[in-house]
Amino acid sequence: MSDRNEPLLVAPDWGADALAVVDLTAPERPEVRLPLVGSNPRAVAVSTDGTRAYVVNHDNGKLSVVDLTAPEHPVLRTVPAGNSPCAVVAGLVDDQVCVAAWADSEVVVFDKEGQRGAPLPVGGGPCALAAAPGGGARRVCVINEKDATVSVVDVSQAGAPSVSATVRVPRVTRAVAVAPEGRFAYVASRGEGTTDGQVTVLDLDADGAAVGDPVPVGAEPRALALSPAGDRLCVANYGSASVSVATVDVDNGRVGTPGTVPAGAHPVAVAFAPDGGVIHVVGQTSGILTAIRADTLDHTAVPLDGVPAGVVFGPDGHHSYVTDQATGQLTVVRAAPRKTAGIPAGAGSKPVNAAVSPDGTWAYAADSASDKVAVLDLNGLAPLAPVPLGAAHKPWDVAIAPDRGFACATSPESSHLLVLTPAQGNELGTGGDITVTPVPLASGARPYGVAVTPDSRHAVTADSGTATVSLVDPKGGTHTIDADVVGCQGPTGAAVSKDGRTLYVADFAPEQQERPRGKIAVLQRTGPETWEGQDPIGTGTGHLSGPHEMALSPDERRLYVANFDSGTVSVLSRESVEADWGFEMAVNKSPAMAHVYGLALSADGKTLYVSNAPANEGTVEVFDVSTNPATHQGKIRVTGDVGKPHLGLGLALSPDGRYLYAVDAEDWKPGSGAPGTVYGIQLGGGDQMQIVATAQAYIDRPSALVCRDDRTLYLVNKGKTSPDPREACLAVITLKDDSRLEVESTKTRPLDNNDLPYSTAISDDGTLFVANFTGKTVTVLGSKVTPVLVGQPGASQPWDVAVTDDGAYAYVTDRTVDSLRCVRLSDHQVTSLDVGRDPMGVASDPGGGLRAYVANHGDDSISVIGPDDASPGTPKVVDTWQHPRIAKPESVSVSADGAWLFVTTENSGELLMLDTRTGTPRFTVPAGERLTGSAPHPQSAKHLVYLADEAGAAVSVVDTTTLAPLDTTTPLGLDVRQAVGVPTAN
Repeated sequence: MSDRNEPLLVAPDWGADALAVVDLTAPERPEVRLPLVGSNPRAVAVSTDGTRAYVVNHDNGKLSVVDLTAPEHPVLRTVPAGNSPCAVVAGLVDDQVCVAAWADSEVVVFDKEGQRGAPLPVGGGPCALAAAPGGGARRVCVINEKDATVSVVDVSQAGAPSVSATVRVPRVTRAVAVAPEGRFAYVASRGEGTTDGQVTVLDLDADGAAVGDPVPVGAEPRALALSPAGDRLCVANYGSASVSVATVDVDNGRVGTPGTVPAGAHPVAVAFAPDGGVIHVVGQTSGILTAIRADTLDHTAVPLDGVPAGVVFGPDGHHSYVTDQATGQLTVVRAAPRKTAGIPAGAGSKPVNAAVSPDGTWAYAADSASDKVAVLDLNGLAPLAPVPLGAAHKPWDVAIAPDRGFACATSPESSHLLVLTPAQGNELGTGGDITVTPVPLASGARPYGVAVTPDSRHAVTADSGTATVSLVDPKGGTHTIDADVVGCQGPTGAAVSKDGRTLYVADFAPEQQERPRGKIAVLQRTGPETWEGQDPIGTGTGHLSGPHEMALSPDERRLYVANFDSGTVSVLSRESVEADWGFEMAVNKSPAMAHVYGLALSADGKTLYVSNAPANEGTVEVFDVSTNPATHQGKIRVTGDVGKPHLGLGLALSPDGRYLYAVDAEDWKPGSGAPGTVYGIQLGGGDQMQIVATAQAYIDRPSALVCRDDRTLYLVNKGKTSPDPREACLAVITLKDDSRLEVESTKTRPLDNNDLPYSTAISDDGTLFVANFTGKTVTVLGSKVTPVLVGQPGASQPWDVAVTDDGAYAYVTDRTVDSLRCVRLSDHQVTSLDVGRDPMGVASDPGGGLRAYVANHGDDSISVIGPDDASPGTPKVVDTWQHPRIAKPESVSVSADGAWLFVTTENSGELLMLDTRTGTPRFTVPAGERLTGSAPHPQSAKHLVYLADEAGAAVSVVDTTTLAPLDTTTPLGLDVRQAVGVPTAN
């Protein structure tokens, strides 16, 4: 037997003497096959494994067994089944099948293949059968309409059925259902001496004894259904144009007081969605389908054409199928939006925002109550192991790069962006090691919203504390300034302006024989990776003699250059940052300094630290450079070991001015080991540096270092080309918080040995410049953070951010000034649009272009952003939507097809769905306790949205499939009252 994996629906086609087998692989465009069976087929049932369909043919008294695994669904056999068979049930013990023979007042029980039929007398006129769903049912309830009884048939012994009980139910109808566990049966009747109907509960374990009094429902109940879990009962009241819905106690079978929902005239069929959350009811003469929420009884009426006769849900739960009694047409109806699941985010968690992976299989949720990002399995609807961010970081928003190369989370309290990356060469998923890199933003930035550009290159944060938008490149863009642009014989030093746009490169000029020698190349950045050389500072102008490291004053009007040959420091100055440089003074002392190599300048520009390498020791000389001439104030000893020549020390000063660091390459050491030592001292605590690190894997002939921040050192290692070659690298050293003279952790990044990386400089945005001595180039290790000012610090409050689908703009809401800041990402130009009061959430339309939506919390409105026809390529406010349901909106998101805007509102557990064409609220979906953010599934066909429920400690899953009839299929003579879904076979 072949496997069958496509979802099916089967129903008798009485007009064509066939079984309609409906393939639901494409649920909105079902395909139908019609294998011929017997005369006037009335009912169908399916085996537990979904491989067989059983059709009873009323006029010729036959049972047809149909193979559902073969492509054409052939009839395997046709066997006698009594006179006027009208009902069939399958999925009994040992896959037995039971047929009701109405004219014989018998039931006939067959095996799975329709053989060895065993007739059994029951009451008069058996017309309907019911058994516990799911397979293995031990009993069948038989409705006998002629004598108003219910027969309980025991089929627990295959081939030997027996009647275990007969129960009288006056004015019984054909509406009957058995609970999932098989103990209780629910039987509808018209009631004795009353216009209303009733439902009688029978305990099948107690010989059909009634459970309590009959439950009153509406007039003339025609159809009855139990939810898949057995906890709700729904009855279609044909005579009173209503539906009765009641809770059921699954332990004792008792039915609660029913609620009444109006329905279209003459409701004849009712069906629960597979998850039990939605009920569909069809009215025969009204042509109305009523969709009812099972928990709240909220209902919506949908007009259908013709005379609908029955309804059944497909296995996906997103669609129901309705047949028209007059035309035989099959109409596909989408189900209504509803919450389908909740995924726990962890005990005590407060998820505030979520992001779905590009393939829709997993999600991240920012847990604002912890230092973790929750990881959620969207297929299994279960939490996985969370990603810890570090105790200092509590996430607010989260975003995933489209290429799954990284994800990121904002941490407002610590002013960091946390970058989550997989192992080298991998993509993010639910498994594997995840590295979390805290990227510091500006002090006090307090970032809230975050988005990722469509090209997966940058994360964009909205910084509420500094009125900025930060563009963060997790990889840090890298490029090289070519030798012909640098124009140096032997670059040894570098200094850079705060904004990273002007670079100074010291040329030691090793090929130049005469003394003095060297120059300072001046390079100007003209684009993201393009530079132009300016007029250099020559030997005579700068009083240069073998220039090495440099330092630029905070106001960028003084440039200090270490002269290796002469043992002095040249101080160059200029009247303004646009003026030319000139020589101001030389910094020296007596006795003279030797091999001046490294410089460090205090943040106030008043104190200069200069490396000094006399014969047998290395020192740092301290000068007051606030006067001319400079005043020598003392020295700091680095090391005093005898017989160890010191050719130079690289220096770095922490941004807060409290710690000074020095590095010694120790080139003189013999052997193949990796030499070099990093020293440090807390200023004001003595005059002797101590060893911070030495002879480690991340230290190998270091030539320079720089402080990225108060706890991070960047160390340039030259490595070795021959003999015993070793890789050059950049070491990132994180120092301990309580002792910034001890190493906490390290990372390395390869550099090119052949270039002989020498010294380094860093701009305020974190861009690192490495001067390469032999390569005559400069390597630029791009900044991870580029802040863009969008307002005034203290007067602006950027909150949420979205990037347009074409990657042209970042839209940032500014809550304090009631504006949407539009940052053009190509050149960082900022324009502002007036929107509503207190704009919070913003979302771009995934259809491309500039369209976006802003949630204006302060005036209960949604601003719609679109292109400005008068100025192509620029955005403007094109519409404003207001409605009583749009009350204090906080967050917005857009479905993958752009058709729906999802809105969460203040302190609400309901999701609001707006039609993006008109702004009209269409659905309000109860989905949690306190919804704060939404993340739609990336595939529009999934019709799902995931909602962070801050108070519910979970992420809610909402099926947003919208209630609507679709096109009909080929006309068929279906009786969907007898249709069943077919389980997938494996």
